[in-house]
Amino acid sequence: MNTYARFLIITICLIGSQWNTSAQETEQRFSLYFENDKDALTLDHLKVIDSIKGSHNKGDLDVHIKGYTNNVGDSDYNLKLSKRRAANVTKMLREFTIISSQGYGEIASEAVKNRRVDILVHHKDEHVYEPNEVVIPPISETPKIAPIAIKSDLKKGDRITIDGVMFYKDRDVILEESIPVLNNLLHFLEENPDVKFKLIGHICCGDTSNPGRDLINLRTKKRNLSEARAKSVYNYLRKNGIDGKRMRYIGMAFIQPLGGTDEDDRRVEIEITAVN
Repeated sequence: MNTYARFLIITICLIGSQWNTSAQETEQRFSLYFENDKDALTLDHLKVIDSIKGSHNKGDLDVHIKGYTNNVGDSDYNLKLSKRRAANVTKMLREFTIISSQGYGEIASEAVKNRRVDILVHHKDEHVYEPNEVVIPPISETPKIAPIAIKSDLKKGDRITIDGVMFYKDRDVILEESIPVLNNLLHFLEENPDVKFKLIGHICCGDTSNPGRDLINLRTKKRNLSEARAKSVYNYLRKNGIDGKRMRYIGMAFIQPLGGTDEDDRRVEIEITAVN
């Protein structure tokens, strides 16, 4: 077993005994270790993050997020890498008050333990103010999802973008925050039983010289991320009562970018295939 894997196992095994923060307890620290020159979150990282998100007293807690690298490579590059690592972790913990999510660059050693993000959790009553700290308020309420617009002249070929369906980075696993959006889609489909459709998955950041080349789904290691994400939505709809004969799914990779932001391109659409 390599050193990187051993660090991950140690971190995960400690979760159960560590995580029980209250006003009387000291700050809890969780460390996520990364492979060299990587900033994407792995399934092992997500297990640690999910254990933190399982707290029932989120409103009483502050979270500090600190990213680091070892000293392999250029220091300016390492500073940016540490910031990306911290930012990716921050995105996953937005229901907490985040205090000064930062990347601190390299630590003067090549050791595996220096390629990490530290997540420090303490009760708000224990917070000690630091100069220049930046407080990111929590997203405390689930945003209201507007109903999917139902056109009176709905016809074959019409497309509807399912705004707000989000996935774990580089995976086909739907984030919990997407459930209200998917339930909205379910309601639309239940109200329109005569509509048949296909789910179309798209990716951002593709190869413009080969837009049909899909990205690798890190969960399965297959190069079919756009299709796999469309299939995840398909599976959700099937599980919740939508007849499979009404729908199918495809992946379009980077063939149809919208020309806006990465978030715009990282999407799933439905295209009407029949209105009986």
